[in-house]
Amino acid sequence: MRVLKIFSVLIILFFLPIKVFADAPEISYGHSEFNFLKGYYILKDNVKISTNNRGVKIIVTADEAKVSLLQKKCLATGNVSLTHDNIIFKCDQAFAQWETTTADIVGKINFNSKDIITITADTATFNWSEKIADFYGKVKIKTDKNFKADKDLKPDKKVYAHVRYNVVENKILQLDRNFDDPNITIPEF
Repeated sequence: MRVLKIFSVLIILFFLPIKVFADAPEISYGHSEFNFLKGYYILKDNVKISTNNRGVKIIVTADEAKVSLLQKKCLATGNVSLTHDNIIFKCDQAFAQWETTTADIVGKINFNSKDIITITADTATFNWSEKIADFYGKVKIKTDKNFKADKDLKPDKKVYAHVRYNVVENKILQLDRNFDDPNITIPEF
């Protein structure tokens, strides 16, 4: 019986890495270090992280990133670009979790979608499974003449406190001039 338990544990430990790394991202970088105490990689110089989670592909590029393969998350800093299909977030920092398909984005956000809308903001959240982006802070919207919006949700040149946007349908879902911003902070890694 004891041999069976030990054998079962060994089988689980053998196949665990296959499950954990089955959908591991493709990563390229110039220099790397591994923090053994915290269990993450520190990547520097032309970092590119490409994930494909259930058919949804996200590419993160940055000057530097901390990546945990076990926790399936990364913290990118410096000249960050987060790309999904033909939408691009550019910012100072992004915290992406490919298991939950979410990203918290902070610092000088510039969002561009299909060249028909540009949104700038202080902070944002993005759920790439639901295809919804929420922008907070001093949100400004610039649209191409081909951008179509509902009459009640037609953006103007003013600043908004919150904008909710569907990136697939290129549709503004919500415009708020007054909104209690959530405190979006990048967690310590």
